[in-house]
Amino acid sequence: MSELHALLERQLKRIGIETGTGVPVEGPWHELLERVSRAYAEHDQERHLLQRSQDLASRETQAMVATLRTERDQLDQRVHERTEALHLSEGRLGNLLQLSADWIWEQDAELRFSYFSHGLQAATGIAPHELLGQLRPYTPSFDGDAETSARYTASIENRQAFRDFTYGMTRADGARRYIRISGEPVFDADGRFAGYRGVGRDVTQATLAELKVQELARFDGLTGLPNRNMFLSELERAIARARRSGGRFAVCFIDLDRFKVINDTLGHSAGDELLKLMASRLRRTLRDSDLVARLGGDEFVVLIDGDCGVASLRALAAKLLTAIAEPMTLHGCSFLVTGSVGLSVFPADGEDADTLLKHADAAMYLAKEKGKNNLQFYTAELAEQAAREFALEAELRLALSRDELMLLYQPKIDLASGRMQSVEALVRWNHPTRGLLLPRDFMALAEERGLMAPLGRWVLQAACRQLREWRNAGKETPPVAVNLSARQFAGAGLLDDIFDALVQHGLDPTDLEIELTESVLMADPERATSILQRLHSLGVRIAIDDFGTGYSALSYLRRFPARAVKIDGSLVRGLPASPEDTAVTRAVIAMAHSLGLGVIAEGVETAAQLELLRALGCDEAQGHLLGHPVEGREIGARLAPRQAPAGRAA
Repeated sequence: MSELHALLERQLKRIGIETGTGVPVEGPWHELLERVSRAYAEHDQERHLLQRSQDLASRETQAMVATLRTERDQLDQRVHERTEALHLSEGRLGNLLQLSADWIWEQDAELRFSYFSHGLQAATGIAPHELLGQLRPYTPSFDGDAETSARYTASIENRQAFRDFTYGMTRADGARRYIRISGEPVFDADGRFAGYRGVGRDVTQATLAELKVQELARFDGLTGLPNRNMFLSELERAIARARRSGGRFAVCFIDLDRFKVINDTLGHSAGDELLKLMASRLRRTLRDSDLVARLGGDEFVVLIDGDCGVASLRALAAKLLTAIAEPMTLHGCSFLVTGSVGLSVFPADGEDADTLLKHADAAMYLAKEKGKNNLQFYTAELAEQAAREFALEAELRLALSRDELMLLYQPKIDLASGRMQSVEALVRWNHPTRGLLLPRDFMALAEERGLMAPLGRWVLQAACRQLREWRNAGKETPPVAVNLSARQFAGAGLLDDIFDALVQHGLDPTDLEIELTESVLMADPERATSILQRLHSLGVRIAIDDFGTGYSALSYLRRFPARAVKIDGSLVRGLPASPEDTAVTRAVIAMAHSLGLGVIAEGVETAAQLELLRALGCDEAQGHLLGHPVEGREIGARLAPRQAPAGRAA
């Protein structure tokens, strides 16, 4: 038997079997011992191989750990070196930013500020923490050129970079600063917008210098007014606008009448002081829409872009002449300086800048020839018209005191019963030389000249006086309707005027009806509603005149406490021939009735008009077909005797 494995021999000895004696050497026993011995040998071989493999793996692991430790140490060293370099770079950048007027800013995806470097507060006066987490402020203290601001806004909306956007701002301490910023969008790894980052700079000094250069090129250095170059540019623009729109504007040429005397007597410093004072007075007197410039010497020119009616131009020139003629003190001496004003109107007096200025200058010299301190229009026709209106205004002021005004009364007829429901008071002017003048001949002038308040009070008093006379005569009196103009309705004393007239003549508020146009009411709907509510609460009747030609919103119409609406005569005139006017009239009647309002048609002159209005459901009508405006005594003759209720005085 071959030699057994040593471990097997030890195990056999422990149980009393010696491998050399007493053990069968043949047969199964021998085969068993051989197999066990081989198994032990194979196991030893495998353990030896495993041990060797483990030794090799251990040595390789130790070598790898040593390599990794070396590489880690090298990486730590590089990170340390680069961190030190980054700190050094950040320090340098921070020092540079502290020394620079620039600052860095960042915004998140919601465009809220997330970071500011040094420099922001020094330039803007705003501490960074006040803006962090906030959107870019857009307040009245921040402004920029409209075109540049539009490009900047478009860049932000499109998430694009922008460069050198400059805007002005007013600091909390009142200092004016100009800021220029540039920025670019930031996107994350997936391409999503993550915000903006950029730089800002205080460019106040450079911007002010640029503005000063522009100012010197466009403005007069002495008075601060636009100079000739700027005025001519604006005049060319006005001509282009007027040609496109078919509008008009005027050029007003002003020359100081005694400037040369003062300049020669007191010296150029006094002359300069006078010119600056006159510039201030002209600016103060003119409207925001007007442009005043100094052409040179004592010559000023005004571009009047707006209402260019003769009356408006004459009124504005009168204000200018009054302002110029205010007394002044120069170098201890009192002076009274007047002006001569010439006016030309586009396009009647010229269609180019040179012609307009030349004709305004010629009109100014005509003013000097006529005694100075006056206005002259270039065209004889306009000058004559202005003179007529001036004379008419003076006569109208006297008419109020001379009892030249009178009221006529036109009946309003109920279409169902044919009875007179009320009368409308219509003012006329019994002019001493021109005869009976209708409202169209003088009411617009009264409105422009500020005469509507006294004229309106006269009408209220006269209408209430007539009503009292009818009642004293024992008549059954209808309500009297009085029209209110825009200027009268806007006056602060309107309610007092109405109450005074009613109280003075012992009338009830229900005896009076107020008529106002849509345009008057819609000029200030909130105020109109308040006034009408007060009148309505007292019992004063209210009607909306010229309905169907205005622009009142239905929501406001429902709020106005009106009794009725009046269909404008321009619509009635087209009935029944015009299908369009018929359709509008039908719609107005239906809408008014749906709101609980009565409908009155004015200007009815034919039987066909009356028949159609009755068929459409119109409630009342007035016009020459139903009764001309007549004097109070004729209306009184038509009134029935009054039967006063028991216990009520007449």
